[in-house]
Amino acid sequence: MSSAELTSFELNAAPHPGETVVEYLEFHGWSQRDLARRTGLTPKTISEICNGKAPITPSTALAFEGVLQRPAHFWMNLQSQYDEAEARNRRLAKSLEWSDWAKTFPLKEMKRLKFSLPETSSEVEALLQFFGVASPESWRAVWAASSVAYRQTRMFKIQEEAVAAWVRETEIVASALEVADFDEERLRDSLATLRQLTREPADQIIDSIQSICASAGVAVVLVPALQQTAISGYARWLSNKRALVGLTLRYRTDDQLWFTFFHEIAHILLHRHRRSFVVDNAADTLVDRVVDPEMEQYEAEANRFAADTLIPPTSLHDFVRKGSFTNESIHSFAETIGVGPGIVVGRLQHDGILKHHQGNALKQKLGWGFTSER
Repeated sequence: MSSAELTSFELNAAPHPGETVVEYLEFHGWSQRDLARRTGLTPKTISEICNGKAPITPSTALAFEGVLQRPAHFWMNLQSQYDEAEARNRRLAKSLEWSDWAKTFPLKEMKRLKFSLPETSSEVEALLQFFGVASPESWRAVWAASSVAYRQTRMFKIQEEAVAAWVRETEIVASALEVADFDEERLRDSLATLRQLTREPADQIIDSIQSICASAGVAVVLVPALQQTAISGYARWLSNKRALVGLTLRYRTDDQLWFTFFHEIAHILLHRHRRSFVVDNAADTLVDRVVDPEMEQYEAEANRFAADTLIPPTSLHDFVRKGSFTNESIHSFAETIGVGPGIVVGRLQHDGILKHHQGNALKQKLGWGFTSER
């Protein structure tokens, strides 16, 4: 909690219903003992209620209904309002203890990138509502239960809280999409159509990608990456009938975006019952040394699926054997196999056939708003 929030920290005020009981006693000119005799309650019970030390119970409310001529729900509502205010006060006090937890999240950056943080007086409450949890302990339990598998490599250091925040934002964005039940056959049949979209201008493809994938049960969203996440994309199962692919535009070129996209689709198709939640980074290399040995096989399979889906191995072999790698020959080859020329350039650069500064004029550069910058 910030210093400004501490300054504005105020208890929620709701009077104990006993104060209203006292007002009624004064109106009727009765003593507490008079009320005890009329209601059949003990003098001790009446005294504790009037002094704010005991609650009004349903049976007490019914007794007051007949004697004080106000319905039982009136007294129960007073008690409910008081109990809620007291619970909120305890939670506000507790949130002071949770401020260190809130500081582990990149809140300023989340706000700058317009993440779906609610407007509240407390950063702690904003985070709790954002994640849909009741406490930091609940957040840890939910995140731990997600069983996240990282493609994390030794090249990058990640902040888990930042990763969790980015993942949560993708969930919120995806919740606005209409997505059918998962259909593996339909998704596989859509791969050729999706591949053809690599030839289209970048500012015209996102709606098509989302529509095609949604019809097969996969929500596809783009959310800007937070610092200290090194995320290029991720794949997860939201339920048995719905999957989610999140992308970041981390590398901001069409070849990297499409490779990451098909890499995540591979996780959906190939690893559904092995890894249900995979966060990927460093997708610019097919031979990354993955820290988690168990992930190595899955990553190699996803990399090969993406590479071979985009450029058939036999076609690539025949093109490379010719040894001509001008912009014109690359463009012609891309037209022949039906992909964008930037896809071919990215693959040739990765394989060391082109240097990383060669052929880049054939790539599309991507900017937020998902527009094409040539």
